[in-house]
Amino acid sequence: MRVTACRLRGSIRSAAAAGILAAALCVAAPALRAADAVVIPADKARLAGPGRALADGGWNLWSSGSVGEWLEAAQDGEIEVVLRAAGTACQGVWPLARLVLRSEAGETPLGSELSVASAEPRDYPAKGRVRKGPFVVRVDFLNDAQAGGEDRNLLLKEIRVSGAGVRLLARIPSIRESCDEGIRRNRMGTLVVQAAPGAAVKVTMLRHEFLFGTAIAHQVWGAPADVKERYLAVLKANFNHAVHENALKWYHTEREPGRLAWEDAERVLAWCEENGIPMRGHCVYWGIEQFVNPWIKALDDAGLRAALEKRGREVATRFKGRIREYDLNNEMIHGDYYAKRLGPGITKEMFGWVKAADPGAVLYVNDYNIMSGGEVQRYVAHIQSLIDQGVPVGGIGDQAHFGGGRVDGWHVRAALDALARFRLPVKLTELDVDSADEAVRVETLDTVYRVAFAHPAVAGILMWGFWEGAHWKPRAAPWRRDFTPTPAAEAYRALVYKEWWTAFEGKADGNGRCEVPAFFGRHAVESGGKRVEVDLRKAEGRATVRLVP
Repeated sequence: MRVTACRLRGSIRSAAAAGILAAALCVAAPALRAADAVVIPADKARLAGPGRALADGGWNLWSSGSVGEWLEAAQDGEIEVVLRAAGTACQGVWPLARLVLRSEAGETPLGSELSVASAEPRDYPAKGRVRKGPFVVRVDFLNDAQAGGEDRNLLLKEIRVSGAGVRLLARIPSIRESCDEGIRRNRMGTLVVQAAPGAAVKVTMLRHEFLFGTAIAHQVWGAPADVKERYLAVLKANFNHAVHENALKWYHTEREPGRLAWEDAERVLAWCEENGIPMRGHCVYWGIEQFVNPWIKALDDAGLRAALEKRGREVATRFKGRIREYDLNNEMIHGDYYAKRLGPGITKEMFGWVKAADPGAVLYVNDYNIMSGGEVQRYVAHIQSLIDQGVPVGGIGDQAHFGGGRVDGWHVRAALDALARFRLPVKLTELDVDSADEAVRVETLDTVYRVAFAHPAVAGILMWGFWEGAHWKPRAAPWRRDFTPTPAAEAYRALVYKEWWTAFEGKADGNGRCEVPAFFGRHAVESGGKRVEVDLRKAEGRATVRLVP
């Protein structure tokens, strides 16, 4: 049968009620006939990453992402999956792909990575076992690249699946109910109010403990006064956490050797300090070669090492006690000029220099195409490698840049589950949704925030800017140039300041006791003409307020 379901673009992983038993690559397996299998044309698959339809059918997956489909097995058994695909090479390297099965029990690769080393479509077969019930079969594109006028793309024609009575799953399961339970379990505690018997009790939330943040554009300080004022008013009204967008990056603070310019970073930080908004530092280093200053590249190896040490110690010393966490070396799985020049051991030294200057600093790794792409396992392997070397990784950043279509919450949860294995705080550090479709932007933002807020490993969610007038992808900005909120901004506020915001009015019982389920954060508690502010912290889970006459 052929799949004709509507397309849901966006790289997806999913979970359902059945578990995968095992999987193994079977290179020698014969190609399946279309009549024997569920045939999923890549341009019709309901789970797909950024790209475009091919003129002769199929999908050009032009960024590291995924294409897949929800299926259902009628019984436990072996299935055969055949990917039909071609590719375009860049600098002599062909696309790498990976076939994956996904269920609630976890994610299982079907063998090793595949080199799609042909400009003409070929079949790539594999076998695995599934249990009765829903599951996803997915292909991940792993090594997108552009260089020298060449563009590496994975050209997917179709995925064919047979065995175990497989059929297309009619309806993708919703993650909403599961998120609601996770939020109750991980983001709420109890306020115990002692008041006069039968007295009216009112509880009003004032501030979240959970960190809902944004990147701050330093250039706004040079804008007309009314623009700056409105920008900062929106920022203060909607966020309790922040990060420098560009003002702390090395290419900004030291454009020429020895000529340090901290003014922009200091200006942003000072405003946040005045307004009680904790900042994270982005970033101490950024080893993507195109963002390394030319004067740094011109140094010999000894000079480069000395410059790296000076940079790390300067940042940590200057902001010690004021910035408590940093993205240490941004986007390492996508390129690291410093390791390329000085060897992989330099990474541990870079972490060490910052830690030596500020032992209390929490140092994050930070990368992209994780929950918004197909590189979760690559990131996990990278983090494990750093930890095995003794690198003091203190947190994990997932940039969460989404584009090209809708996202499935099951994919987001799967990525977070994979990162949570390290028992380190996880933050969504640069969230945006770059889609021309407003409905997609709203749905994606709503889904990602729900799944992340529900997940116990997540310590914060930061947008990568909020205002169209100072945003690297203006159509992704939740607030328009005139500072009016888009539907995406309204969806954000509906979650953070309505659905996840404590607002209680009730009465104490006959013993003067009132227990209020509340989100972690600061609350005003009123009864009998008295008002007290109290912090309900996740670490304690409960707080008691006495308003007895």
